[in-house]
Amino acid sequence: MFKVIIISLIGHTQQMVLLLRIGQSAMKLPLIGRFLRFFFEYIIRILFSSDISLAAKIGPGLVFTHGHDIVIGADVQIGENVRIFNGVTLGNKDLFAPSTGNQPKVGNDVIICTGAKVLGPVKVGNGVIIGANSVLFRDCPDNSIAVGIPAKVKQKDVI
Repeated sequence: MFKVIIISLIGHTQQMVLLLRIGQSAMKLPLIGRFLRFFFEYIIRILFSSDISLAAKIGPGLVFTHGHDIVIGADVQIGENVRIFNGVTLGNKDLFAPSTGNQPKVGNDVIICTGAKVLGPVKVGNGVIIGANSVLFRDCPDNSIAVGIPAKVKQKDVI
């Protein structure tokens, strides 16, 4: 137990998840919630060079690996037990479209590798792996792998 507490206090990726969760809870407070949201988003931006909206719906078990340079938009939905590597962007495909309805929905047990971009109203199924530096513009069914620019989607059992 003590080792888990020490790792949580020392590891920067755990600190980022902790700040994210505290910020998401604090933004629900009446009157000061909106201020606290911007405060925590700013702290994450400064300390971790990441732009993560606290309005995003993120399930339990989120893990950032090398947690820096990550962008998560306000309307993104992320399931349980998702691992996100550095340099990942989850957001709009169209810069001029509003966030609502134009950002990805990521399932459970997904791995998004270094530098991957998931853009637009994309649905990423459960158990998907998105390869390093891939750019995903289309839906991925459960248990598939998406790689390339633009990403090609293959079933895991085919590879």
